[in-house]
Amino acid sequence: MAALSAAVPRRSCMACRREADKAALLRFVCAPDGTVVPDLEQKLPGRGAYTCLSRACLLQAVARRSFQRAFKGEAGVVDPQELSGMVLQLMERRISGYLSLAAKAGALVSGSEAVERALKGTRPVYLLLLAGDISPAIADKWHSLAARSQLPVVRVFDKDAVGQLMGKDSERSAVVVMSDGFARSLIRECERYRTYLEEENGR
Repeated sequence: MAALSAAVPRRSCMACRREADKAALLRFVCAPDGTVVPDLEQKLPGRGAYTCLSRACLLQAVARRSFQRAFKGEAGVVDPQELSGMVLQLMERRISGYLSLAAKAGALVSGSEAVERALKGTRPVYLLLLAGDISPAIADKWHSLAARSQLPVVRVFDKDAVGQLMGKDSERSAVVVMSDGFARSLIRECERYRTYLEEENGR
């Protein structure tokens, strides 16, 4: 007899009606004051309303007044730009939080020379994080080094922001993650952030 596995909860996007696993969608809840707020961790209490991980679907849901219907008239007027900005801000905060925790745990190495030594060393490395504003030539160099060990590479934020997250006074263009757990969390969050940004920019 085949083992029974728990069914993965699925929901539909209010805009395009596409059905997907809850974890692949954006969840929103209605605060007591009628404000619609994003619930990226999907842990806030109350009825949830869902859209795809797409600014286009979010805007369409607002235009159709889908939030008001989903929350049975309890939701107030929804500003689409403000709600989209909240989504991006929360995504950035989650990435920043993981980076800060990894730095405190000693699981990050930054600085060009230190990163290059780590990539060529024997200690396991699980992720190379690159600032989004580095030059194409420097990006090619890092990608080439990472490819030798089939290391995942993600790009996020700018050099100044990465440096600040590392607690440094100077810019940082590259960071390696030496923890498998932190690397997996960062890859997941950066992918969601990148997907939303691409949808926002129409790419």
